[in-house]
Amino acid sequence: MGSSIAQVRAITTNAINIAATTVINGGLTYDELFTVKYDNNGKITMIQANSPRINTIAREIANLAQANLDALGTQEISISVGTFTGLALLTGFGPDVTIKIVPIGTANCDFVSYFQSAGINQTSHKIYIDVYADVNIITPIDEPTVQVKAEILVCENVIVGEVPDTFLSMNDISDMLNLNP
Repeated sequence: MGSSIAQVRAITTNAINIAATTVINGGLTYDELFTVKYDNNGKITMIQANSPRINTIAREIANLAQANLDALGTQEISISVGTFTGLALLTGFGPDVTIKIVPIGTANCDFVSYFQSAGINQTSHKIYIDVYADVNIITPIDEPTVQVKAEILVCENVIVGEVPDTFLSMNDISDMLNLNP
């Protein structure tokens, strides 16, 4: 069963990656997904998401990943008889037994946005697509569910803010009170 789960996990990951690559193949720019708003002084006041575009991309990837999973059909894997004993010493020995597995699954998609400090006045904004697939494996032995998650970086941007007049960096409050050289 472990071999069939590993096989289905690899096939599912490949189906997800092909779907994501196909949809974002032309490349997505940060400006297609987000609009940076400025005030009269040129300072950033807001970052606004283009929700309809983001939802369309997520839906396209989920639909294509689902179609790729549906197209997989019956898969065959060969497992050595020694593997069925569960003993590591006998794994890979003996004649091969072919097992047919039928992956049946669903795919879902989420956009995830991360903000991370990139310096005194800079913030890195990264946008990922998380694609989740739950695949049921139908075999003569068992019917386990394999869960696969793929995280794909769509785009990133560095937002540069105003340089502060004062910057204070200390490990703890005692550093500030220590006046000895």
